[in-house]
Parts: sequence; structure tokens; C-alpha cells
Amino acid sequence: MTKEQSFKLLDSVGAFEYGTTIKTETILNAFGVKQIVYPATKEDIQRYELSELTITGYIRDKLLNSGKYLKGERDSYRVLLPSENAGQVVSYMNSADNKLKRGLKLNNNTPAEYKITSNDEVRAIMKRENCKDEKRRFEDASSG
Repeated sequence: MTKEQSFKLLDSVGAFEYGTTIKTETILNAFGVKQIVYPATKEDIQRYELSELTITGYIRDKLLNSGKYLKGERDSYRVLLPSENAGQVVSYMNSADNKLKRGLKLNNNTPAEYKITSNDEVRAIMKRENCKDEKRRFEDASSG
């Protein structure tokens, strides 16, 4: 079964409706990943974990197009309610802002002959400021 077919199968049974919780094992089984049997080798565990990350990344990407977010919990995943999406949006914006800040810090402390050009640095600063402005606007709109 392809990823798309596996996704459609889970979607057809309502697994991706707002507020729905689905066991990690159910998702992995639908995508053809066999449950790990212990004792297991380090490589087997890493392969299993990478499979889970790949599959959930695929599902998250598909759900974002529908205004949904798949949040990982202890041994399951839950599709956030529309009212919970704001928290995830702010989290994404904070992450983008932090990465830009770290990038600028790295560039500032890199020897001059290896720094990115001043135009690229200005662009990064502008992106960071725009990200902060968008975050503020979003927080103001969702609190008011």
C-alpha cells in the first residue's frame, strides 16, 4: 500500500477528524511498519523510530493543508481542535524566530571572510522582524 493509500484509509475511518486520538501503533500498522519486538538491536530501534518520524511528518504535512495539526502524545497522536491551532502557530513562529536569531548570531561570530553577504544578513534581519510582527498580530487577534 502506498503512503497516500494508507493516509486515505485512516482518513476514511475518521482518524484525522478534529480532536481524534489515534494510537501510534495503529498509524504505523496502517503504513505497513511492523511493531518492534524486544529485545531489539539498536539499529532496529533506530529504523523503527525513523519510520515513525517519516510517517508522522507525511501525515502532518497532509493535515496542514486541511488546517489540522497532528500532535504527538505519550503513545498516541491527537489532531488538535481548531481552537488549539493558535498555540501551534505561535510555536512555529517562535521556532522560526529562534532559528533566524541563531543564524544571525552564528554569522556575526564567523570570521569576516566567511560571513554571508550584508544583503543576505539584512534579508535575514527583515525576515526575523516580520516574523515577530506577524506573531504579535496573531496573538493580538486571537486574544481579542
